[in-house]
Amino acid sequence: MGQVYAVTSGKGGVGKSTVAVGLAFAFTKLNKKTLLVDMDEGLRCLDLMLGADKSAVFDLSDILLGKEMGDAVYEAEHIKGLYLVPAPADTGMIDAFSFTDFAKRAAEEFDVVIFDFPAGMDFSLYTCLPKSALFLTVAVPDPVSVRDAAAVSRRLNEINCPSRLIINNFVYRLIKRRIFRNVDDIIDGSGLQLLGVIPNSEELALLSVNHSVKPRGKAMAAFLRIARRLMNESILLPNLKKI
Repeated sequence: MGQVYAVTSGKGGVGKSTVAVGLAFAFTKLNKKTLLVDMDEGLRCLDLMLGADKSAVFDLSDILLGKEMGDAVYEAEHIKGLYLVPAPADTGMIDAFSFTDFAKRAAEEFDVVIFDFPAGMDFSLYTCLPKSALFLTVAVPDPVSVRDAAAVSRRLNEINCPSRLIINNFVYRLIKRRIFRNVDDIIDGSGLQLLGVIPNSEELALLSVNHSVKPRGKAMAAFLRIARRLMNESILLPNLKKI
């Protein structure tokens, strides 16, 4: 059975899908056959980020209606070992019972499965994932985002879904100048255990255009640290100035 992760957030705009893609890139660098599943019905974006928008004909709803899973799984053009199931173009297409079966099959066929859920507080499909699934809550240092992450944390705890915190769009100089709260304050405010910190990065902002992340850049280094921690390696958080 592969590792299953669900990427979530309170409000949108925190770079949740970018984190999902970057983390998937990192797992492929660790030789893990990785599947990304876009769960944002009607507002899908992962096909654009991976450069698969022109080739994607079928989507998750087709699998749930009985189509062979392989027909709606697309390999990323530039990343070996990375695959995508696009979200349905219309809303209301994901049946919970069928989705539960799909999630189990995906975990059996891939080393890592990452579900990119839409932002917000609709957790109706979260308990359809295998019980081993770990939820990754993405927040930025902004106080509003931290408060939203705390709300997500409380709700996940209520439905027995374990979660960890990923801080995205981190800018050290803004922390140093006390414009935003420091990392310890973000952890305390969200009520979540920290998994990793992703730097503010122009290349991540251009992911839907370039479809890749520099293999030796700071962003990829951050994603690799997170992926290795998820594989139970002991990886220390670097000096915040160097993130």
